[in-house]
Amino acid sequence: MSALYRKVTALQLYYVIIISIAITNHVLLIPVLLHYGKRDSWVGAGLSVLPTLLSVCFMFIVIRRSKQQNLLLWMGQRYGKFVVFLLKVVVIGIAMTHATITMQDMVTWTHISYLPRTPPIMISLAFMIFCFFAAREGMRAIAITSGILLPVVVLLGYFVMGANFQYKDYSLLTPLFTHGYAPALKSMYLTSGSSFELLSIVFLQHHVDTRIRLPALLIVGACLVGLTVGPLIGAIAIFGPFEADELRYPAFEQWRMVTLGKYISHLDFLSIFQWISGACIRMSMLMFLSIDVLMLKKKRTRTVLLIVLSGFFVSMCLLPITDNQMVHFIQAWYYPMMFVTGVSLLFVLLVLTILPVRRKEKVMK
Repeated sequence: MSALYRKVTALQLYYVIIISIAITNHVLLIPVLLHYGKRDSWVGAGLSVLPTLLSVCFMFIVIRRSKQQNLLLWMGQRYGKFVVFLLKVVVIGIAMTHATITMQDMVTWTHISYLPRTPPIMISLAFMIFCFFAAREGMRAIAITSGILLPVVVLLGYFVMGANFQYKDYSLLTPLFTHGYAPALKSMYLTSGSSFELLSIVFLQHHVDTRIRLPALLIVGACLVGLTVGPLIGAIAIFGPFEADELRYPAFEQWRMVTLGKYISHLDFLSIFQWISGACIRMSMLMFLSIDVLMLKKKRTRTVLLIVLSGFFVSMCLLPITDNQMVHFIQAWYYPMMFVTGVSLLFVLLVLTILPVRRKEKVMK
């Protein structure tokens, strides 16, 4: 069996999902929550655990009914090629959007934080070369890399949390709801929208050779919410809700506060490892998913399409888009769109899964 089609365990898939979603929640979502929710944002983000776990239960129904087969092939047997074509378009569109935003933000952050004299084209090319080869090797290579990187990323997260306790004032987390309940509710639905990326498990389930279980999925969903609430509370406790809202990357600024004793500081270079690790896994997984749903058998064809995708993402980084425009798009459109799209896709999959098939199932060629 070629490396491209070697299956992974459910635990390895969870590693991929956690590191790819958690890193964008740190970098992209937290500034949006602070913008809309201010001091109430951490409450709303915490309450999002309820809709997240509910959506995970619905997602598990889809996995259980499809018996962990290739969902698109299974849908094709029940409803025909047209439904499968629409699902492919939606999944590829979502994956391309996530990957484009991730790539754009990674290049921007790298350029302004530690490589200001390096042209963005060189940053994007170096980054994309790694993602291309990871996606080309298949899900197993991405999963193994995630298993190596995730423990280190998590340990660094606990390190920055503990090192900054001396600067935290948790009284800044209250009083709550001084502007009503709307800021907390908006933070809740925005955080829930990011959690709908868990749906990628449904479209990657056929690459898993062990059983996907509901308790494990619930733990993954809760962990993702926790990985959002933790640094969000840290940002408010260190900088205050209004100062934190003014920061472009609050999670990165927490790293700049870290010191060890009197003589060791400037440990923020460790955040580079965290962000690059998560961004690479996320981009590789999204590129692999975009090609995988096409169900192409020839590796040469998949490689050519991955090269085209890589060129597209690099070219998107060269567009004359300012960082302010990108921030506005992420705040006003990206996360609200993720919520609407996630709810709609989950609802459609659930209905298509539960509906009885009236005609005899035929294998889609």
